[in-house]
Amino acid sequence: MTFRNLRALNLILLMILSAAFTAALRAQSTDIDNPTVLTANVIEGEGDGKAETFYYSFTAMKGDVKVTVDAKTDNYSVILDTALLDEDGGQLLRIQNVATDIGKREVATKHFVRDQKVIVRVALPKDDHLKLLNYKIKLDGSVKVEAPVVPVETTPAQTAAVPATAPATENPAAAPAASNPAESSATAGPETPKKTSTKTKITEKIKKEVKKAIKDKVPD
Repeated sequence: MTFRNLRALNLILLMILSAAFTAALRAQSTDIDNPTVLTANVIEGEGDGKAETFYYSFTAMKGDVKVTVDAKTDNYSVILDTALLDEDGGQLLRIQNVATDIGKREVATKHFVRDQKVIVRVALPKDDHLKLLNYKIKLDGSVKVEAPVVPVETTPAQTAAVPATAPATENPAAAPAASNPAESSATAGPETPKKTSTKTKITEKIKKEVKKAIKDKVPD
């Protein structure tokens, strides 16, 4: 796989995870026992006049937590009810925002003497005349949220174009042949004496034949 293809694959995976992450945020929990874990300090949403209640959770650290609620309707005024609850559902702070078509902001602060899990309850009102309610809840101060999971783009390791084995020599005669000195000595050693002995025997045999022929032709 080339670097370009791997980079494109990483971008596709990032887009898929981002879409899944956005979908998870939109799938707001309506179960107080399984609230949506916040990965940012801002909650945004919309309502259409149907009564709904959503739950989120974060960790409040020791100190002050400031809650800012902004709400706006398309026409009619309604009450957006926001509250901070403890793990048992006990109310820690409540903010009621009377939202209108010009928008309304409400701000409140809660002091925590120790770190603890906090549940944010957002109650949307029932109103048959309401067509659209936009709201935004911001948490500031001693707030700890979960870090979103972001895929890390990896870069393929670059390898040098080095052949695994050394290339064969084009001209075999030019390459010195590897030899074992011991083997060469052992092989060449016996051959030289053998050739010398055979030559000597032949010479001696010829001399004997010549002497014999001369002796036979020359009378005593």
